[in-house]
Amino acid sequence: MVSPLHTNGRAELRDDKVITPFGDLAPRPDIRPEVLLRLSGKLQTTLELSQLLEIFLEEIQQAVLVDGLTLTHDPSGISLATGRNSLHTANYRMQTQQDYMGDLTFHRSTRFREHELANIEGLLSTLVYPLRNALRYHEAMAAAFRDPLTGAGNRVALDKTLGREVELAKRHDQSLSVLMLDLDHFKQVNDEFGHSMGDKVLKEAVIAMTGCIRQTDMCFRYGGEEFLIMLSSADQAGALRIAERIRMGIGQLMFTSEKGSLQVTASIGCATLNMTDTMEELVQRADEALYVAKDSGRNRVISDLDMEFTEREEDGE
Repeated sequence: MVSPLHTNGRAELRDDKVITPFGDLAPRPDIRPEVLLRLSGKLQTTLELSQLLEIFLEEIQQAVLVDGLTLTHDPSGISLATGRNSLHTANYRMQTQQDYMGDLTFHRSTRFREHELANIEGLLSTLVYPLRNALRYHEAMAAAFRDPLTGAGNRVALDKTLGREVELAKRHDQSLSVLMLDLDHFKQVNDEFGHSMGDKVLKEAVIAMTGCIRQTDMCFRYGGEEFLIMLSSADQAGALRIAERIRMGIGQLMFTSEKGSLQVTASIGCATLNMTDTMEELVQRADEALYVAKDSGRNRVISDLDMEFTEREEDGE
């Protein structure tokens, strides 16, 4: 404000009002230093993403009430949640100049207040680098269990995953089926069109397979042009429907090159878990069904029960 002129003829500017920068008006975090110190220390104790989120949620509840949180990282296909979902959310994009670490969503049954959001933002500063390290660890572990050419799981991942799923299916009395798939006459593809075309066929075939299965199912490269597909909670009828979709999907793939056009087919063997099966016995039955499919003319689906019925007919039962 400008005061009236004094007798000396000068105008005097008085500091009756101070203009405050907008950023200074925002609520500031109100977090005890010991909370931040303990949180920072605990976040350094694990590289497992799910454990990291659980620790973070448990510790921040001392500073702000949060029902649950969700992390999504689309490049890695990660979607993890801990706690419970609620009506109101606060979303944060976790990113440094070099790394994108996903989107973190906080859930609560009541609306977040400004000072609570300020506390969340203050707490998030302790999560940035532990989260980045956990994501890098996750990516390294995923690469160790993935076939580098096709992106399907490798044999190490197969043994680890299928063995666990067999035990879980038995424990909870649930269905589980596997498909053994072989691309027909694949050696001719390499011989006539070259290995680069063979690699392209393998990659496109895996895309076709994964497009026909559910998120709970998994595709593994068993060896060469042979793949195993694990179908969780799938009985024989459901597994055969999926197998037929896969066979048709691969049969619709078309490839072109300077040497001409190419179309491939697949033979599939299907087996459904018996409660007395080991993992090896389940895979062996699917493998035997696959060879029957190939011997019967290829480009078809055969189940282990089809084989049992044929054997009974041959024995005159």
